[in-house]
Amino acid sequence: MNIFKTLILKISNLRFAILLIIFIAISSGIGTFIPQKNSKEEYIDFFNEKPIFGFINGNQVLNLQLDHIYTSNWFLFLLVLLCISLAACSLRRQIPSLKASLKWIDYTDEKKFFKLKLISNYQINETEDYILKADSLLRKKGWSIYRYKNRISARKGLIGKFGPIIVHIGLIILLIGSAYGNFTSQSKEEFLRPGESLDLINETKSSKVTVKLKNFLIEREIDGKPIQFVSNLNFFSKDLSINDEKSTKVNHPIRYKGLTIYQADWSISNIVLEIDNILYQLQLKPIPEIGNQVWGILIELDNENENNYLLTIDNENGPLKVSNIKDFSESLIYLNSDPIEINSSKLSLQKVIPSSGLIIKSDPSIPFIYSSFILIILGTVISLIPTNQLWILTPENSKRLLNFSSAHKLYQVS
Repeated sequence: MNIFKTLILKISNLRFAILLIIFIAISSGIGTFIPQKNSKEEYIDFFNEKPIFGFINGNQVLNLQLDHIYTSNWFLFLLVLLCISLAACSLRRQIPSLKASLKWIDYTDEKKFFKLKLISNYQINETEDYILKADSLLRKKGWSIYRYKNRISARKGLIGKFGPIIVHIGLIILLIGSAYGNFTSQSKEEFLRPGESLDLINETKSSKVTVKLKNFLIEREIDGKPIQFVSNLNFFSKDLSINDEKSTKVNHPIRYKGLTIYQADWSISNIVLEIDNILYQLQLKPIPEIGNQVWGILIELDNENENNYLLTIDNENGPLKVSNIKDFSESLIYLNSDPIEINSSKLSLQKVIPSSGLIIKSDPSIPFIYSSFILIILGTVISLIPTNQLWILTPENSKRLLNFSSAHKLYQVS
């Protein structure tokens, strides 16, 4: 039993809680530095070549569960330990302090008054009821009063004592919600072309909502540098009688039916190319060897003297670059311009079809996270309210009025 009490005392210590928070913050920082939940081979290949701090290789990263820090056993243990520390601190300190504040303290003896530090002594007229006057004055100023025949106990701002407890409850909910979200949240990235749709199924209600990309816009500066990406989406469902239109852009996600949809990326998925008066819709693929945002396809031109040509594009407005694989000669085809002849074939670019990269995330822990932040902010604000106490006594058979205030402000009744 003594060991258990000693353990609770250690856990509820403020320094211990601060050390836990620092360690959790450092661990979270490592989690942003090391990619999470990739394949084991990726960690072994990368970190064996470039060990962390020069000595932590890929196998050690896996053994220390650094590949999934936020769901690792030791990280969850730290969160549980911090929850216990906050709960123990509230039970040992904050709740007893609140209970003590709820009790009315009554100073009936003049000698006890003179032991207090902030005390004032006034001469009074016996014919006037100063206790009644003090009662009226203090109530007007928002004090709670407990009045006797010749004395008053008053207090104000008792709600401030609830602040630390509310903050601790908010922090515990935040920790639990974060841990819950790490196990239950799901995220998926989809590329949609204008007109394409995606079904979103709610497993608990067996209902389906379809999201359709109406159009995708890229806002650019005068020099062509992209500054914003905008996806206009249509949400509709026959089962739920839904037909809503919403827009998402970078740093402005859509929150809809428990889902969060982020504008994350973009690409050029297809081009419509006219070759010798025949329209072809060609699907492009990223070519990272050429550039970060370059898409292309390899085709053959001319039936008699076939040559391979690499078509590449990096802008939804064109131009399309046509490169001869043999001699590396290049030609540019501009959007909706006159056809150009390449290897006895006439080519013209009719349409460039960009696609929007959307991240669709489901996180059931979001209500917990938001609720915890509200509690933490509310508790912090309430904690700033000072709790003040005041006592007034008129000793029997005396023409004096004694006043003591813990608010560092002495009230004079005149």
